[in-house]
Amino acid sequence: MTDVSTPIPVVAIIDPGMTRHQMMSAFQTQIEFQLVTVIDSLENAAREIRATQPEIIIIDHVVGDQPTLDLVDDLCIQFPERSMIALLPEGDSELAQQMMFAGARAFLVQPFTQVEFLSILRRVYALEERRRLAKPPAAIGEASSSEPLQIITVFSPRGGVGCSTVAINLAVALHEQIDGRTLLMEGKLHFGHLGLMLNVRPRNSLAELIPHSNALDSALIEDVVVHHATGIEVLLSPPNIEMAQGIKPDNMLNILRGVRPMYDFIVIDTGSFLNENTVTLMDLSDRILLVANPDLASLHDVSRFIQISRTLGYPPGKVLVVLNRAGMLGGVKTKDIEAALHQRPFVTIPEDGTKAIRSLNRGVPMYFKYPRNPVSRSIRHLAKALANFGMEEQDKSKRRSPASILPKYRERLSASQAS
Repeated sequence: MTDVSTPIPVVAIIDPGMTRHQMMSAFQTQIEFQLVTVIDSLENAAREIRATQPEIIIIDHVVGDQPTLDLVDDLCIQFPERSMIALLPEGDSELAQQMMFAGARAFLVQPFTQVEFLSILRRVYALEERRRLAKPPAAIGEASSSEPLQIITVFSPRGGVGCSTVAINLAVALHEQIDGRTLLMEGKLHFGHLGLMLNVRPRNSLAELIPHSNALDSALIEDVVVHHATGIEVLLSPPNIEMAQGIKPDNMLNILRGVRPMYDFIVIDTGSFLNENTVTLMDLSDRILLVANPDLASLHDVSRFIQISRTLGYPPGKVLVVLNRAGMLGGVKTKDIEAALHQRPFVTIPEDGTKAIRSLNRGVPMYFKYPRNPVSRSIRHLAKALANFGMEEQDKSKRRSPASILPKYRERLSASQAS
């Protein structure tokens, strides 16, 4: 609940017209938000924002016949602490994705009602407040290595680079490293493939948790998650788009907070779509694994996201680059990748398309089926590095031995496949 005695300042960058009139009328119906100025010249935008210090910036997709995508990018870099809301035309999902990659916290499709307009203002402000409160003290500088690492989000701004494959195999490898529970969560709500890739057909999904997200209990969570033969537990996305569309950032926030006490590690596969739900999961994560392939398009998008992560207030050590399919035919050399990204990949996973496809088609994680493969060794190295974040030396002796644990998993997998 906002303090109505001090209205939240808002700046709008928008041309005169019906949308502007509708927006100004909406501000007059409430006292939570105050429209401090309206800017209709892109050249003056940065100066006006600096002078007025708004909490929220509203920007139309076109101002003065000029697209504002580049301006959104610039303003989010100059004013990372301000929340940006983009006004978009109906049916342009590509522009919505571009605006989110440029740093916008949310978007509103035109035409909209006053209720929808005020609702998104409240939601964006509330999420930003939660993000600030949730941000650990270490976020002011470097990411802390003294705190235990628990939630890991796997993301890439470009599709088809292997996010789901990395997430699945990392979850299995982490479970191998620790004496505890590991949850693989599907944050890619609309077109998730974890069930297919793991050969599971669940009765329930994340959608069953939504009505109870404010007060989750362990019994309900146990009933919804899938216990996989590898030892990990899996929380899958809804089975259809209609169910997924109703899931909001607050739901994701509450679900993650609800499952967190039950698991030692939570690996979230968010795929390649950046929206409010994805950013919420990233905010709550201890590390973000940014998956890249050694091709120019992938590296370009990854470099751009690294810049965006700074506008989101993430410390440098929170976002870690994972180079997947390294050594692929015709791929960019590793030294050139380091130069392009201005950092070394946290881990490099070699190319092995044949075994990757074979594992996918059989619904068995590659790490599980081919444990001595170079890809599996790289995943094991990644898991060990992540498991060791914040661990004391005396804790290392408590971790499971890979040699002793894998045979038991394979027996369990064979039994499940036979049935």
